[in-house]
Amino acid sequence: MRLLTYLFLMGCVLTLMASTPSVGTVKSTGDFVVDGSTIRGNSTIFEGDLVASTAVRSTVQLGEAQITLLPNSSAKVYRDHTVLESGSELMRNGENHMIEAATLQIASSAKDGVVLVAMSGPNRIQVFANSGAAQVRTAAGFLVANLNPGMGLAFTPQAGAATAMQMKGVLETAGNKYFLTDATSKTRSELRGTDLGKFTGKSVQVTGSVILGAAAASGASQVVQVTKIEQLSSQSAKAAGLPAAGAAGAAGGAAAAGAAGAAGGAAAAGAAAAGATIAGVGVGTAVAVGVGVTAAATLGALGAAHDLPGQTSTSP
Repeated sequence: MRLLTYLFLMGCVLTLMASTPSVGTVKSTGDFVVDGSTIRGNSTIFEGDLVASTAVRSTVQLGEAQITLLPNSSAKVYRDHTVLESGSELMRNGENHMIEAATLQIASSAKDGVVLVAMSGPNRIQVFANSGAAQVRTAAGFLVANLNPGMGLAFTPQAGAATAMQMKGVLETAGNKYFLTDATSKTRSELRGTDLGKFTGKSVQVTGSVILGAAAASGASQVVQVTKIEQLSSQSAKAAGLPAAGAAGAAGGAAAAGAAGAAGGAAAAGAAAAGATIAGVGVGTAVAVGVGVTAAATLGALGAAHDLPGQTSTSP
């Protein structure tokens, strides 16, 4: 009877193991840890495994997506996403893969994109889009930032302020609607409020909140109810990479919108002093304060090891 019970239980265990397919593999030139067990070389991983690198990086292959955990980093691994718990991870070919970090969701917009995500604290996330664009959203799905290739931003989720907005940009109008593209995050919002028209074509700072459930006009990611709007001084506009007061007034409407779009790239570095709050998440430029340096060093090392997309890999 005991033998039959034992065989039955063993059969259940084997059936359970067989019904839990692997989601990928992990490899390293040194040790790594999977769910508390130290492993050297390579291993198969399963849904929800916690993978941690040690003194050297570890490479996780999840279908086409490749996740590189930098030294002393850890992440929970799932078939379609990873949850970064500490340190930094580099995602390549992750068009259908997502990285969760704190309350944020980071996704690459390009099939062969390269995105670095770093946790410099429990409530501070840095994202660098090396190649291909990337998007950052809240857990509720609000678009927090559009990152162009070569752009880095630092994010600080704010507890209890999930709809708070504070943005700087040039106020535009189209079809009796008002819009603003934030100079730092590059997100575009439809604005609703009183006396907005007199600020058309001007560089402004807008404070308000997301209107939950409101359908935004084409091209905008959310609708914002404006509680305060003020024109920026020439100095503040310049610091945010926006047209100065006189230039904005002369440019007007569509021309000002073009100037705001052109303010990306190098001008984004000047926006660090300005920053923004998008859907309750503080957003600031990160290239000059850490993530750009980290990304450059990391990508340089991986490139030297022929471990970037399009290269022949010689090491994990």
